[in-house]
Amino acid sequence: MNAKKAFSILFLIVVLGFALRAYKLDANPFATDEFLDINSTYGYYKTGHWLAWDFNSDKVSENLYAPRDERAPVYRWQVAQLFHWFQPTETVARSVSVFWGIVSIVLLYLTGTYFSGKKEIGLLSAFLFSVSSAGVEIDRTLRMYAMFLPVFLLFSWFLFRFFEEEYNGKILFFRKIYEHFGLNIIWLLPAAAAGLISWYTHILTANMGVIIFVYLLINFFRIFFRKKRLATNKYAVALLVLLASSGIFYFIFPEIISGYSQFFTFFKFNSKYFYAAVSDYTNFFMAYSFIFLGIYALHKNAGKKSAWISTNFFSILAAAVFIWGLGFGLRFFFFAMPFGIILISAGIYRGAELISENSLKFKRWIFSGFLAVFLIILPDYSHFLSSNNFYKQSEDEADYRKIFAYIVKNGQPGDTLITRNFRSFYFKNAKLNIIPIKWEQSISMAELNQAVSKNSAIWTVFGDGKGSFDKEALQFIKNNFQLKKEITGEGIYKWEK
Repeated sequence: MNAKKAFSILFLIVVLGFALRAYKLDANPFATDEFLDINSTYGYYKTGHWLAWDFNSDKVSENLYAPRDERAPVYRWQVAQLFHWFQPTETVARSVSVFWGIVSIVLLYLTGTYFSGKKEIGLLSAFLFSVSSAGVEIDRTLRMYAMFLPVFLLFSWFLFRFFEEEYNGKILFFRKIYEHFGLNIIWLLPAAAAGLISWYTHILTANMGVIIFVYLLINFFRIFFRKKRLATNKYAVALLVLLASSGIFYFIFPEIISGYSQFFTFFKFNSKYFYAAVSDYTNFFMAYSFIFLGIYALHKNAGKKSAWISTNFFSILAAAVFIWGLGFGLRFFFFAMPFGIILISAGIYRGAELISENSLKFKRWIFSGFLAVFLIILPDYSHFLSSNNFYKQSEDEADYRKIFAYIVKNGQPGDTLITRNFRSFYFKNAKLNIIPIKWEQSISMAELNQAVSKNSAIWTVFGDGKGSFDKEALQFIKNNFQLKKEITGEGIYKWEK
């Protein structure tokens, strides 16, 4: 396939991916994590510091969640810059994620082409990500995961090129390094820069250590069994350097290690990640079959490249299942999905090739036909076609946009609201007196009695209320507050003297 045709198809794929991500971007109200991000990004825009903003009182909040405010500064800084030109809305804030989603589509084409040597596999990779249900969902959300995926993929790509790609330039110093150590030094700085940005986007960048260790170990034993003896090579040397530097770092900076140890728990079995890894596809077994066929196909044409992509995917999958201490969440595994997509794309391409090769006639048409069939039956398009899709408010999630709009419309300035104050984005400048429900705490009966004695009108919102109020306080509300309205399963209650 010539470059002009490939870029024409890629353009159409990018347009499709953009449309799926940008359409009705404000259809769903902010969820919990998005509230925290809009508070901190707007606070940064207002003050130049990572401080959460209270939209109700229009000032820096004193009771939100400070440890969250400084996470992913590289991603959040981009969101904050938009507020210099646009008002803070769901669409404006989420547009940064849409942008990074488009970057991911283009990058999957580039990496898919590079690691397979075929533009067709690059285009398949770009297409599968453009219609990825996980990709569309996360790229429509105000969270750093949309940026983390392409930055980590770039980090991995540059690191491979530093470690394995032949140097063909004219700089003598770089040539000597490659001849003596087998390293392409020209990619060292790009790899370091991408790695640094990736680290400041998400701590899961640390998984690269696992990937490098496994890749070096595989190649060390590959050479050992081929030569039947221990040999000094760059894999053995790099493996020793990695282990020694890890040990030295552990003893010199134990406080740093202990600070991040909460994110990793050894021998924890979380089998859900086996399914999450292929959640974009209609059939678990079909998806993994294409992954293994892709590994086989790439290995025949590009052994080291196949080994690197496979090591990235399966090392992260193993880490997620056995050592991650983050709990389960598709968003955590999202950054590993491109490696699986490239393998599946290679598997789809090779599958269509095998079928067409065994045909007596019309090989080209049969190849194209089966390629189309695989692209129709494998991706899970139900998330776009169902009534409860990305572009409608989910019936299972609370719509705090409508809930607080009702309270603001029917309440008065000076009324008291008992709620988790990080949701203040939806009651901007309402000048309500807030009694905040603190993180992982509930309002006691004593606190509720104090509120009743000091206020003439109190509003509160909850579903079952178990996480917001203790048992006695919850019963008091049900007996003495009036249920004004119910929206998306959340009751709006009011008490008046």
